Amino acid sequence: MSEFLRSSEQGQVTTLMLDRASDGNRLTNAMALALADALDAAHSSRVVVLRASGDDFCLGRDMQPPPPGAGMSAMDVLREDAAPMIAMYDAFHRTPQPVVCAVSGRAWGIGLVLAALADLTVASNKSSFRLRELERGIPPCIAMAPLLDRMPAKALAHLVFAVDEMDATTAQATGVVSRVVSPTEVDASAADLVERLLSFPDAAVRAVKQYLATAPRNNEAHAALYGASVLGNVLSSR
Repeated sequence: MSEFLRSSEQGQVTTLMLDRASDGNRLTNAMALALADALDAAHSSRVVVLRASGDDFCLGRDMQPPPPGAGMSAMDVLREDAAPMIAMYDAFHRTPQPVVCAVSGRAWGIGLVLAALADLTVASNKSSFRLRELERGIPPCIAMAPLLDRMPAKALAHLVFAVDEMDATTAQATGVVSRVVSPTEVDASAADLVERLLSFPDAAVRAVKQYLATAPRNNEAHAALYGASVLGNVLSSR
């Protein structure tokens, strides 16, 4: 576990906290790998909550691009830049229980991605979301990967090419967050979601998450048949 990622359990809920407020909770490779391990370790919990200390949720990655002429190979980039992120993404995808994210302040770079990766994300109406890698000459394709199925293509293109800050209302409209509340309501709203999830049968909640992740898109008949199979498995296991 990274010293900048805190994990705690209370009842059936595991809370993971980015705890590097003095540096805007910028994510190091070690933090990304620790987050992946913590998600895997939360297998016995019914809900996982992701939040951050300080004024900002996460200002991006703590990794400077190599200077021109540094001689980094494609394999170096894969190992040092992509691999920790891919490991973290994979952990989110294989987490069977819902992940609830609470966002206050800025969620930039990988912070935006974390907000999008969660199943339910409550954000402050004062929060902002941004991908600014092009300002440093970097194509943010690794950050864009989890957003391809969550955001409309033109909204994602504008986010990347314009390098604008996206407000919370737009983030909700484009699929990055699920609910926008006042800054003082973020924690209470996330807690309400957790309580609501815990009030439902665990098997049904996990089935919904599995369905959302794996149901075929753009084919209603196939999606309905798959949904019937999931429902049948849940009901027959009671």
